[in-house]
Amino acid sequence: MGRPERPLDDDGPIADFARDLRELRKHAGNPSYRELARRALFVPSVLSSAASGYRLPTLAVTLAFVSACGGDCAEWERRWRAVAGSVWTAADPRAAGQSSAPPGGPGADPGHSKQLARTGRDRAAHLAPPAQLPMSPSLFVGRRTVLAQACAVVREAAAPRIPLVIRGPIGVGKTALALRLADAVADEFPDGQLYADLSTCGPGNQSSDKVMRGFLRALGVPADLVPDDPMQRIGLYRSLLAQRRLFVLLENAGDEGQVRPLIARTAHSQVVVTSRARLLGLDGARCVDLGPLARAESVALLARLVGDGRIGGEHARASAALAELCGDLPLALDIIGRKLAARPEWSVRHAVALLADRERLMSGLRVGDVNVRDRLVTAYQLLSPDGRKAVRQLGLAGSGWTTVADLAAALEIRAEAADELLESLVDAGLLTRAETAGRYRVSTLVSVFAAGIRRDTAHSAAPPTVPRARQGEPQRARHVAQRPGQSHGVRI
Repeated sequence: MGRPERPLDDDGPIADFARDLRELRKHAGNPSYRELARRALFVPSVLSSAASGYRLPTLAVTLAFVSACGGDCAEWERRWRAVAGSVWTAADPRAAGQSSAPPGGPGADPGHSKQLARTGRDRAAHLAPPAQLPMSPSLFVGRRTVLAQACAVVREAAAPRIPLVIRGPIGVGKTALALRLADAVADEFPDGQLYADLSTCGPGNQSSDKVMRGFLRALGVPADLVPDDPMQRIGLYRSLLAQRRLFVLLENAGDEGQVRPLIARTAHSQVVVTSRARLLGLDGARCVDLGPLARAESVALLARLVGDGRIGGEHARASAALAELCGDLPLALDIIGRKLAARPEWSVRHAVALLADRERLMSGLRVGDVNVRDRLVTAYQLLSPDGRKAVRQLGLAGSGWTTVADLAAALEIRAEAADELLESLVDAGLLTRAETAGRYRVSTLVSVFAAGIRRDTAHSAAPPTVPRARQGEPQRARHVAQRPGQSHGVRI
């Protein structure tokens, strides 16, 4: 049982709010603040201060207090927002359109004035719901079936909400689909959107912890109240997701370890993950597989970027050839479409002729700081040594397909090992699986990239050549740097 608290002598909305918190605690059996702390994942002093009446607690602390006492979090959030609004108005009357003098005028206590101003800024920060999603793509073609499928998953009435994984190869438009999904279901998540690009945050737990700290701050938890213990941080974050209606987008997840701590059991918030990998280790997640656009959709995207007059009609065959060279991938189509739009003197046939040269294909798919090759290089560098060897073999084959048997024979490995390597390339976003077992599709872009990697590797591994002496030039001995105990000679 908790000990009696100091009486509240003051009047006003904050004191009334504190009295009601105390009453709620009393109805819950008057547990000690130490016991409440174990449930709420806040230190006892923070919870005790929430009911002290000195100042309005943050929304995060309020909801944790209420949840630990078994109260109605939705009702208490409405009450908190009403009180916070009145505190903000009192801190800065100009916010309500009043003309009275601001705090700190003649006769005011300077320290009290600064405290009020600071309180007003804090309340404004807490009242603003997070809106962290990047801009949605202005051009979005096709994907009607898969978008409807994703919307159905999000709108299912069953609780808890199911995490949704959107996966597919490099450049297929996973983030574009996720952002379009966020727009379609925005009314269901009035408390805001959280966003993180996991590819920029480091591997595994390091990545998720960094993201979680940022999310807690965005949800109104002051930095000094973010728990030091990692498990308490996870618990607080999940509690906030359970109490609010938030859309959370986690982009470019590399493995399950990055995602698990950021998923909560909640009936209100929705977590969406984009990844090249299938993330099969995530329990209960729904997966939407995204493939290349249909050829008609690819041509339609080019027409939206360049104009119907340059894409349709007599240019239809060249446009289809251009889409083929781009692998029907939205990223590549968007790049070449922007370049064509910026060069009205170029015909579509001219662009096809440029990209048909396999040596120039990768360099042609670059505009500004966006290019296809960099993404392929990143995926290649994250592979195991055997996975890289498999990619170089794809460059040698130069075919649009590969099989387990072909790779096993080429690398002189067992079929089981070849199957694992090819599956790792699928999870890296470099291959797509065909409907026939043991068969994989190699896009034109990946084939050209792999051939370039193979050439670069062979060139770097080749021994340096020594130029021959010209005819009639006296032969001279050339000395090569010697290792201890060795001697080398080169005859010209």
